[in-house]
Amino acid sequence: MITQACYRRANQICNRELTQLSTSGLTVPILYWGFMPAHYDNSPHRHSFFEACYVMEGEGFYMENDLSFPLQKGTSFLSFPGIWHQIRSQSGLALCYVAFEVKEEETSLHYNQLFHALTAQGQPVVQQADHEPTGHLWNALLSMFHTSQPVLPALLEQVSVSLVQSLLNLHSDRPTVSHERVSDKPLEENLLLRQAKLFIDDNLTEELTLAMVSNHLHISSRHLTRLFQEHMSQSFVHYIQERRVQLAAQLLLHEHLPIKDIASRCGFQSVHYFTRIFTQKLGVSPAKFRRSQFAEGRSGKEQFSNHMS
Repeated sequence: MITQACYRRANQICNRELTQLSTSGLTVPILYWGFMPAHYDNSPHRHSFFEACYVMEGEGFYMENDLSFPLQKGTSFLSFPGIWHQIRSQSGLALCYVAFEVKEEETSLHYNQLFHALTAQGQPVVQQADHEPTGHLWNALLSMFHTSQPVLPALLEQVSVSLVQSLLNLHSDRPTVSHERVSDKPLEENLLLRQAKLFIDDNLTEELTLAMVSNHLHISSRHLTRLFQEHMSQSFVHYIQERRVQLAAQLLLHEHLPIKDIASRCGFQSVHYFTRIFTQKLGVSPAKFRRSQFAEGRSGKEQFSNHMS
């Protein structure tokens, strides 16, 4: 039986120490880790990133668009960028999850192609993953926090890297990985979108308009709008809001700045607008998000029921 103290310690250490995973040819920024002994219903939502979840105990359902998948002990489910999804459970799920994205400019073509193929053709839900490497790795990761003994950083990082890599095989519809080109998207469009995302991330503190970014890329605003709709399944404005909120969440967790300063650093024109967008995206106000100390763990139906999971 895994204790709540174990889940809390896993939240504390992973969110503090594992903010980016790197191995040969692959760089994966981690947006957040979650180890939650009792996860209940949340609202339909979507992300601009991957979110991999694993059920340690309990039963429920994972909803993706119009599909419903049963959840039980050993189920692995992966939310893809831009896909509407929802978790439902009346009795509560003991859930582990990690949100991440691939840093394409620091990742090899091979890995980029594999993740593109996973996004386009991957299986969102895999039952009995407790018999697969992914399940074993989730259990191995959580086992490091059963006691208060120090965790070896190198081991923690290696298990986490292997966990993310294992998703490529577990959730792929192909039995083996391939070095063949798997993306049908033109290379030019992939490059333009990557440059747009980099420019946005580098200028989140500034006012970002469709015209500004499209001018930077020397393309029309209409072309840039189409790139985000077709490749990200979301609007240009929605993507920027998500990136600002993700940055704000990290600052709220790791910096002691006043909320008004965080709003300014994340490019929000006013604290009121920042609070409204943050609450809309995460289901909780910035002040409450900070007070609850996300890194301390979340347990219970009332806390963060509409959060990013």
